[in-house]
Amino acid sequence: MATIKALGLGTMVVVVSGCQSWQFRDIEKLPPTAAVPEVSTKGQVDVWYYDSVSGNSVQNLLDSNKYPDAPDEVTTFTELRQSASRGNNYGTLIQGFLAPPTTGEYTFYLSGDDETQLWLSETENPDAAVQIAMTMATPLDNFSRYSSQTSGVHFLEAGKKYYFQLRHKEGGWDDHFTVAWSGPGISQQVIRGEHLYSWAKTAPDAKPELGAAEAYKLGYKIGYFDAEQGLSFNDTYPPLDEDGDNLYDNWETLHGLDPRNPSDVNSDTDNDLMTALDEYWAGTDPNAEDTDGDGIPDGYEYAFGMDPTNPADASYDTDGDGYSALDEYLANTNPDDATDAPLAEPVYEPGFVGQYFTGTNFDQFVYSQKDAEIDFSWGNGGPSPDMPKDRFSVRWQGWFTPPHSSGTKEYTFSTTTDDGVRLYVNGTLVIDQWKNQSPTEYTATASLGADQPVAVNMEYFESGWGAAAKLTISETDTGKILAPQNVIQQLALNSEFAESSIGDGIDDLYKLRYGLPLLKPVATQVFNNSGVTVLDAYQSGLHPYTLETVSAPDAPNTAEPAPSDPTLGSVTLSWTPPGTRVDGSSISLSEIKNYKISYGQNVETLNQSLDVAAGTTTTQITGLTAGVWFFTIQVIDNNGLSSEPSEPVQYSVK
Repeated sequence: MATIKALGLGTMVVVVSGCQSWQFRDIEKLPPTAAVPEVSTKGQVDVWYYDSVSGNSVQNLLDSNKYPDAPDEVTTFTELRQSASRGNNYGTLIQGFLAPPTTGEYTFYLSGDDETQLWLSETENPDAAVQIAMTMATPLDNFSRYSSQTSGVHFLEAGKKYYFQLRHKEGGWDDHFTVAWSGPGISQQVIRGEHLYSWAKTAPDAKPELGAAEAYKLGYKIGYFDAEQGLSFNDTYPPLDEDGDNLYDNWETLHGLDPRNPSDVNSDTDNDLMTALDEYWAGTDPNAEDTDGDGIPDGYEYAFGMDPTNPADASYDTDGDGYSALDEYLANTNPDDATDAPLAEPVYEPGFVGQYFTGTNFDQFVYSQKDAEIDFSWGNGGPSPDMPKDRFSVRWQGWFTPPHSSGTKEYTFSTTTDDGVRLYVNGTLVIDQWKNQSPTEYTATASLGADQPVAVNMEYFESGWGAAAKLTISETDTGKILAPQNVIQQLALNSEFAESSIGDGIDDLYKLRYGLPLLKPVATQVFNNSGVTVLDAYQSGLHPYTLETVSAPDAPNTAEPAPSDPTLGSVTLSWTPPGTRVDGSSISLSEIKNYKISYGQNVETLNQSLDVAAGTTTTQITGLTAGVWFFTIQVIDNNGLSSEPSEPVQYSVK
């Protein structure tokens, strides 16, 4: 059977073997993961806000499925104080490191509205943190309403960093929080930026340990880079890295990054889903999406183990499915999975397909050809030596795309023929003058949506004497005649693949080549003397009029076989991996753990599910019994965060 796929409706495609298909958009509703930088920054802390969390207890925040990895907003503070009201029903999390200026005994003070908690570790280790102060609603900077607002005495050493965490929950009305301390030479005061370091995967001043192989690779890489740029090699160890972001300073300078700013290590200036650190180790250009210019973005090559600096690998077929890596990228299939190959796509070109017949009512099909436009004046002759001079008919079929950009607009369709004419716009008969006549013009108008292709089919017959046929399309309000090559397209007769516009089991390419209308059901009709229906001829690879065997590439495309068990159905699902989360932040292919397909025969309770591995964008579900089935898809990332289920689509198994 033919594989059917609707066009242009969204990012997810449900392809149903031999029947019909749907698409639905947006599997990108994956919550934003908490963006934890690789390196801590002095002078600030990150503040994570969780919105739409009701209640005024910190426990309400902890119980939220957003906490801790999916904040709605992330900002930075340069002191541990929020004085202005932000809103209602939200929670706050701040974590980072404290750096005491002097060794000695410190006391902490906490105020907030509503419940606020302060946690402190004796080291940089967050697992050792304990709650040292808490408060319910207090006035701003009031530290004396409850005894629990003041901590015990904590001995802290200068030169060391201590992990801390502030948890805050706001219900309604006022909202604020403040953390202050006192200690050797410090009167009670808000903890300010000079004593703060932001939370990061690597604690402040920590240096990653390199193995022998990594150290050798790093040294070789730096030496090669310096030599390539004509610089004298600096043999100091560790290598020049002023901001401690694991990026070689000379490399940052060359590529426009700031060797004094550690946050740019996670930048992605070329939007190829590779961070600056990824680009550094891969040897790619952080300012070029496709370093080797092979048509495949660096991030895609990096994710699939290709070399983003080698243009030759775009032509490799690593999974042996007959498609190159570039083919797989353009088709959004997995270059490492032979079962996930690109689907053939129809080829469209400007103009109409004209089908030419003997007889005045499409009696015997002769041939099809591409006609750039419908503007013919054959005089007393015929269209070609293969056609008679009189008593012939022609059917032209094409798709008109209204060129306006928004809303609806009215267009005028004008025919001039000698003799009969019928014109269909979007399947509706708008001109019906099927009679003998001298050259006569007829017009009809249609109000059409922007950029929405509609079928335009013109039927014509010539009885005798002069023969002429013409069609023009113009803007009704301006009278401007549109050039057919700009607004008319049709399936190319030499295309290797086609689908059915009306889902009748007969692909459009077969219909165009062998004299059949695209938008009329003809499966049960007979155009030969042997009683063979169009559907039978199509499935047997025969011409519907002559019953001659259709040789390749004329044979109908049968992309998927019928299910082996006629009582069971199957469905093939394919989709596009998301590129962003709901907050607009990017998500790379390496962050996706798997996809979850849920399905069932009750849309309210999809009681069956299937996990599909990351890197795969298509799967087949078999063994579906008769009835209506519903399907949704979710994306799961490496942190266990899940997108909302997509809108369900349905498929009927008969």
